[in-house]
Amino acid sequence: MRYLLTGGGTGGHVYPALAVADELRRRDPEAQFLYVGVRGRLEESVVPARGYRLRFVRARPFPRSKSLLALIWFAMHLGLGILGAAFLLLRFRPHVIFGTGGFVSAPVMFACGALRKIGLCSSRLFVYSPDAQPGLLNQIAGRLADRVGVVFEQAARWFDMKRVAIVGFPVRRELLDLDRDAARISLGIPGDRFVVLAFGGSQGSRVINRAVVDALPHLHGRRGEIFVLHGTGRISSDGYDAVADTETDVAALGLVDLDSWYRRYEYFDQIELAYAAADVVVCRGGMSTLTEVGVAGLPAIVVPLSTAAEDHQAVNARALERAGAARVLFEEAAWGGDQDAGVNLGVPGQNLAAVVVELLEAGSIRKDMATAARQLQRRDSLELILQEIDTLVQGRRARPLALEFPVSDSGPPADPNRLLHYVRNRLQEVGGVEGLCPRELAHLRYQADRYLASEGFYEIPLGRRNVGVKLVGMLHYEERIDLVLTLLGDRRPASALQRWAGGDYRHPGILRRNAIEFPLTTIGLDRCGAPARTAVLDALATDPYFEVRAAAARLLGAQVQPGDVEVEAALCAALVDRTDAVLVEVLCALGRMGIRPALLDLLRPFYVHHDWRCRQETVHALDRLLERGVLRSEEVAADIEQILSTSPNFEPIFPLKNSLESLALRIHDGRARENAANGNTAAHVN
Repeated sequence: MRYLLTGGGTGGHVYPALAVADELRRRDPEAQFLYVGVRGRLEESVVPARGYRLRFVRARPFPRSKSLLALIWFAMHLGLGILGAAFLLLRFRPHVIFGTGGFVSAPVMFACGALRKIGLCSSRLFVYSPDAQPGLLNQIAGRLADRVGVVFEQAARWFDMKRVAIVGFPVRRELLDLDRDAARISLGIPGDRFVVLAFGGSQGSRVINRAVVDALPHLHGRRGEIFVLHGTGRISSDGYDAVADTETDVAALGLVDLDSWYRRYEYFDQIELAYAAADVVVCRGGMSTLTEVGVAGLPAIVVPLSTAAEDHQAVNARALERAGAARVLFEEAAWGGDQDAGVNLGVPGQNLAAVVVELLEAGSIRKDMATAARQLQRRDSLELILQEIDTLVQGRRARPLALEFPVSDSGPPADPNRLLHYVRNRLQEVGGVEGLCPRELAHLRYQADRYLASEGFYEIPLGRRNVGVKLVGMLHYEERIDLVLTLLGDRRPASALQRWAGGDYRHPGILRRNAIEFPLTTIGLDRCGAPARTAVLDALATDPYFEVRAAAARLLGAQVQPGDVEVEAALCAALVDRTDAVLVEVLCALGRMGIRPALLDLLRPFYVHHDWRCRQETVHALDRLLERGVLRSEEVAADIEQILSTSPNFEPIFPLKNSLESLALRIHDGRARENAANGNTAAHVN
């Protein structure tokens, strides 16, 4: 038998394929294997070390930017990859193709589908999809596959039920029999310590590395009880070197006796020893890692990768959390510290330390989590996958899967615009933010954080960060108000391309407008504090985009109480604005909260303004000022005839004319009351 295995980039794609290959080779030593991957990825070092032939094809991840150039570059690589994969298939002629998904396996799967279509390939295709939320590639490849293997029942909804089998996650046999005492002796760890194993997958994780380092000062007081095993990984990109930077950050802490309870590894060559020694694991939400942790029976503190395709790591992590096997710490958005850093995602070290200490002290909770972790994982996954492969080889028809899924299992959608509609409908369903359970609210706020950290401006359709800003307001995410204010006041100039597309600053005017209309308006200017008030006043006075100035005026008029001298002065100064839409909002705001009698002199120039909306808002302002007693009817009586009443707006009535009539009636009634009051005063004097 000839088997072709494909999938790579990360351990979550490589190790399941190798586990299946090892078991097939053990059962059939004469079987031939070929592994297809991409150069420069994990498979380049791991696969040959396990004794398998490795060949490479061209492949690239699907571009996140959605730019035309990026799409063309992706299509070119995919096309070349499919041609290369087709050549390998025609030469090797595998009986079974086992693909674990990811962009690495795309060329092979598509080449297989094309060759089978024209009768040049008879290979049976088995697609393995380990995540609770299958990626786009696996969803497409599932249509070409003869059989699809999944871990979670909820993942089956994305495929044809006639082709789906629930097989669990295959793990290496070394993980099935772990010896805790032997592992601790081998690693030199005292047997009575609470061991925390922290790592970010096969490549490492900047977020987890920094969270662990930041947590060390908070754990220092418990150093006699804790031992930390920290796998930094070998990631080195974007100005970050996992090994060197972590070493520098740890040294900067200046903690005494750190070597007695903290040990750093570049890579765990024998991860099974670390699993056996550990009491709790801090890890990413990839299915490979979560399965290994579950098989080892370890409670997990999961930090999902916010940039994972379809946000599948968060889906995986929440599935484990609902089962009681894990705690989820979502990445949080924060300003990077300088103007060029932008918005970064991370996990505060004190939050990680708090969960670690909680699990240290709560042995019963830890035991329940370990039990739940073991129950979630199938220890017969390899056997089930091999049975499915044998079914394909023999040409037998597999039993179709019959499952029913409640709608609630789907969770929030990954698409940003659909997510906004989902959150809006969900809040209406439960009666507002207060009706959400804490974990659901935390997950939705995490969605706001991951979009706030996105650098895309003019996509989907107004930018992912714009979606994040809206979610901050909809979810009453007060902890992110400072970040929203930073975005509002960010005056870095936009690129030439962005200016050509209508931008001014790095954060477009539409985003700045929504920063005012959603978070600040929804949460409330008073709750947002003095910095928010200052930012809105600054936006009213200096922002170059008229919609931002209009939104600022509208917010001030709606939420600032009459008598605020500073705000009133700012609104009066804005009456010289050159944009009619801004003047309309300023006039409306002054009518609602102005208190100075001199307002009448400021309003008179607008009696004959060229824009009828400004005249109408002037009339409304006079009406409100009369109602609140700021102006007297006698002062305004002579002015009413000076207001130009024509307008091109037919609805079919004239709103301006009706407003003038309402004002005239108020003046008449006011003068009557004033005359009556004067008469009573004169009679009293006599």
